[in-house]
Amino acid sequence: MSYQFIQYEVGDRLATITFNRPERRNAIHWAMSAEISAALSEAEGDENVRVIILKGAGASFSAGYDLDKSAGSPPRQTGRATATSETPNEQVSVWDNRARVQGHIDYMLEIWNCWKPVIAQVHGECLGGASALALACDLMIVSEDARLGHPGTRALAPGEETAIFAWHVGLKKSMEMVLTGDSLTAREMLDYQMANYVFPIEQLESETRAIARRIANVDSQLLSLSKTMIHRVFEQIGFSSTMKSSGEYVTVAGRLPSNQEFKRIAREQGLRAALKWRDEPFGGTLGRYPAVDDPKPGK
Repeated sequence: MSYQFIQYEVGDRLATITFNRPERRNAIHWAMSAEISAALSEAEGDENVRVIILKGAGASFSAGYDLDKSAGSPPRQTGRATATSETPNEQVSVWDNRARVQGHIDYMLEIWNCWKPVIAQVHGECLGGASALALACDLMIVSEDARLGHPGTRALAPGEETAIFAWHVGLKKSMEMVLTGDSLTAREMLDYQMANYVFPIEQLESETRAIARRIANVDSQLLSLSKTMIHRVFEQIGFSSTMKSSGEYVTVAGRLPSNQEFKRIAREQGLRAALKWRDEPFGGTLGRYPAVDDPKPGK
């Protein structure tokens, strides 16, 4: 199968799925999500593949979901709009908004439910919806310049997948991340057991592949059984149902004043201006408290 927005490669019992929109910091739109899904299915059905690696081309893993109007429509929708006089042509139907939110969660759960082990190779920005995709992987290996968070919670919505933070960092830290939109450094990801390893950026590729090849020494069926067994523990305490129900809170967020203001600025002044309005009070997209001197993503 040929792909437009990702690269798919197989070799040495590994399948590599590379987000390939570097000019947009690998922002994920619906067509790209569909290609990631198709590549996961292709790797699942390939007996020559034992381990799957997700990575990003260019300076970042991914800046998150594409907020541009060109991002397209979700795969399931009624197509009926409910525009208001204040925001003509801006409001989708309630059900379509829910379909969009749940669609993001469904794509994330495809990674979680993939039969084969999936490793996230993260460098630079891993923000918004991309942070959930990375955390849904079985292992996460990051470079020293990596930053993970969901800045959209500052104005747009709670974030349909931010509930996944609580599974990794606990109540207090996940609450701080969602309330501020602040991101974690690579070292913090390691300390909070989000990441398995942190490497210098120049070693990330080789070290990730070395770890993946080590896992690939195990029979593929045994790997699948082992993965399923560990996941069953988390399913027993409600992982998938928690992720799906978190989306219901996001569905109503489109009517929030801050969300509407973001859309107004984006419509009238452009997306860059809207992002500045959202993030400037926090010191920028990656601004956080306390401030850190870690290498900036992409440097």
